Amino acid sequence: MGWPEADALWVYTVLPEPNLSFELERLSLAKSVHDTDVVTFQPCPNDEERNQDRFVIQNWALPNGTWSFRALFDGHAGHETADYAAENLPDLLKRKLTIALEKDPTPRPQVISEVLEAGILSFDDGIGEALLDIFPSPGALKAMSDEEIRKIVNDDGPNREIVLRCMRGTTALVALVDPTKSDIWVASLGDCMATLGTKDRTGKWTAQVLSSAHNGENEIEANRVRDEHPGEPECILDDRVLGSIAVTRGGYLPSHVAFTNYHSALGDFSFKLPAPYVERVFMKQVTPGFAMPEKIKTFIHRISTPPYMTGVPDVKHINLASLGSTSSFLIMNSDGLNDLSDDRLKLETLAQ
Repeated sequence: MGWPEADALWVYTVLPEPNLSFELERLSLAKSVHDTDVVTFQPCPNDEERNQDRFVIQNWALPNGTWSFRALFDGHAGHETADYAAENLPDLLKRKLTIALEKDPTPRPQVISEVLEAGILSFDDGIGEALLDIFPSPGALKAMSDEEIRKIVNDDGPNREIVLRCMRGTTALVALVDPTKSDIWVASLGDCMATLGTKDRTGKWTAQVLSSAHNGENEIEANRVRDEHPGEPECILDDRVLGSIAVTRGGYLPSHVAFTNYHSALGDFSFKLPAPYVERVFMKQVTPGFAMPEKIKTFIHRISTPPYMTGVPDVKHINLASLGSTSSFLIMNSDGLNDLSDDRLKLETLAQ
């Protein structure tokens, strides 16, 4: 398995029982934190090749009680953006929630939904603004030599980190539960999945998907991208944005917003900025650059009217008390679990 054309092959060893079960248990890193059980498979001994999933489990003691915060980030192309999101996004959301509760200790559910959406977008803005502080426009790039750009992006310091966070990407799945355990909010950006399981008074369990599938296989998402880029038949190719990336949500720029007011996202700026940024900035980042630069080169010529991704998360609110359930649980997972199903798009069936 792998990409033979890129000389990237994966060698597997078939393990017999009981070795298989032993290794699965060892590599799952299973543990419990507060009321949450966690597994995250890290099958590669090489630290640079470990999986790029990150999770955050926090309980926030706020003015009106303790809120439960859970988050999952599924990085791609590298670890930098997922690590940055896991380390910084929770604190940003906590600050915004605290401000909202200070204004109104018993806010309407829509207020909390807006806190999550605005918080994620604010976090997104910071990533993109940092890059545009260095290279404000394609015109600024045009005035610089390749060597000048290379020295700036390979400074072994803050510029390097800023550029890498824009070259990499991550999905985001956030769950927030109020102190009374009566309300839950789920914000989703990308193709991670949140499933709410509830048991009624008869003992029957029901599964409900609270996240949204933001990828090219979702026809609604694919059509949204096509509608935003008329005359560009390859904006969605082989169920992928520009024929390369599966997720469709990662950056948003309304057509009426000037380039200098660009609203950034959780990385993946190769799909959101004009081609010169990809060719002259990202491709000059050599320490480290893209794992497979040849794959990047295959879609640069398709970049015509960026951005091709949107960073606006879907936020859903459920009042658990209104469901009349006697017990409930929430499962949050990256798309690797979904991919085990042959019919990934029928999410409700997959959830059950």
